[in-house]
Amino acid sequence: MARSTSPSALLWGLFFALGGVALALRLWNPGHPLLIWVTSALLALLVLRVAALVRDWRLGRVPGTRVLLPAVLLVEGLDLVLSSSSEGASNLTLQLRMGTALALEILLLFLAVRAVREARSLPGTWPEDRIASAFEAFVPPRAARLMALELVMLGSAVRFLLGGFREAAPAGFSHHREAALRAILPAVPLMIPGDFLLMRAISSGLASWLRWLLHGSTVYAVLWLVGLYATLKARPHRIRDGQLELHLGLVKSVAFPVSHILSATPLPDFDDDWARHAYMKGMPKLVAKGNAVLELKLAEPVRVLGLLGPGRPAQRLAVSVDDPAAFLSALSQPCA
Repeated sequence: MARSTSPSALLWGLFFALGGVALALRLWNPGHPLLIWVTSALLALLVLRVAALVRDWRLGRVPGTRVLLPAVLLVEGLDLVLSSSSEGASNLTLQLRMGTALALEILLLFLAVRAVREARSLPGTWPEDRIASAFEAFVPPRAARLMALELVMLGSAVRFLLGGFREAAPAGFSHHREAALRAILPAVPLMIPGDFLLMRAISSGLASWLRWLLHGSTVYAVLWLVGLYATLKARPHRIRDGQLELHLGLVKSVAFPVSHILSATPLPDFDDDWARHAYMKGMPKLVAKGNAVLELKLAEPVRVLGLLGPGRPAQRLAVSVDDPAAFLSALSQPCA
């Protein structure tokens, strides 16, 4: 049976499509007559969104703070539309926009810092869970989770670069030592100057701010890779209180009783990549490339928590580990 698309998903899809068109027109043809119509349509969708959130708030479905972010976007859009109006009205709109955005940024930063501090005092609770819970007061749960993951990923990268790489990995079954990412990371900084020169050569016709945005995206990608490796190291697989906890850094995680494992074996040999892909189709993969991969077959389906929340139920998992023999031995031992 085909899944039906919710009105909210259609609304957001239309919003981002119009936003992409508006951004393209503003970059390459700011004077295009279609721009004002696209901007007006975006504002109309934002008005509908704000009205729906106010209604849900009145009915007790969402907190009132959920209205703030769409309201800021609406003020931003109004500032663009009213920029051709009188100077007084434009300045008033600018002051309102800057004040609202600054207050929201300060509040979000305060909540993030408080969430991280609280997470340190709560064993078994990951920082991103606490940060996401705080951000859900402002954005939908999936967006809150993505924002929290990005903050923790970048924070892990900075901490790792400032000396965290000297720290020993926590106890558990690691899968960072044999990962291909470990071999790639030392060479990544050497590639940045070449990337900078290449981007400067091929993007000479672009606006300077757009060129710097491209350079910034390269640095961001490097930090993201460093953060991924840091979290791979910081979050090994563990067996605690009869539960198997599996992690792929911040990207994926799942926990279930060890007694639910029917079998744990290495993946079979395949003649080619197509056969491997067909065999693993639909199987959640908590795999760091370069490691040995094991296949776990479960008695009951589980949902792997990914970037956007729980995935589909599955009874087979692909798991990478540095020491497969030790991992398999631990799984075969009776729980205390």
